[in-house]
Amino acid sequence: MDYMSTEIRSAREAMTIFKILGIKDITTERQRKNGTQVFELPIHKMYGPSNKHPLRFATYKSGYVRNVTECNASPYQCNKRIDSEPEYFKSSKVDSMGRPLYTQFTTRTCELIPGWEERLIYLAKFIIKNYYQKPTYQISDYTMDTMKSQYKQANDLRNQSDNLPFGEDIQVIINGHRYNLS
Repeated sequence: MDYMSTEIRSAREAMTIFKILGIKDITTERQRKNGTQVFELPIHKMYGPSNKHPLRFATYKSGYVRNVTECNASPYQCNKRIDSEPEYFKSSKVDSMGRPLYTQFTTRTCELIPGWEERLIYLAKFIIKNYYQKPTYQISDYTMDTMKSQYKQANDLRNQSDNLPFGEDIQVIINGHRYNLS
């Protein structure tokens, strides 16, 4: 049996993977002109029964790869995070010999991916690792419709006035005595 490599090595392989997984390129002409490419996954992110959004990712000419799903407060970076070079700032303190003390300051930044092909390969690997190798919870339309109707029914029951669901008058017999509850 021959071993088949699962490593994605080219943009063509990444686009083939996208086609197999049902990932669509939804880039507008303006975005394409600016060097941006947007992809939509067939997986939806759920925020309640009537609030689902398809997962979307974008690659930018600047080197960023971002999750741009509509329900996010803002797009977030998918690029690898790296520590920046440390910067030193002179503090107002001195050591015992009178020499000034310095404070070291480092930040974390995104590792930019310069080439279009490298960004596409990175995005394909990122999507497979985070959305296709872990259990994802895809919900069928039937399940969604059922959840919506249950949500609506619960909401209607919660919003109705103090009416009882089985009528206005209730008769209860306790120890042979009849009581009317209304």
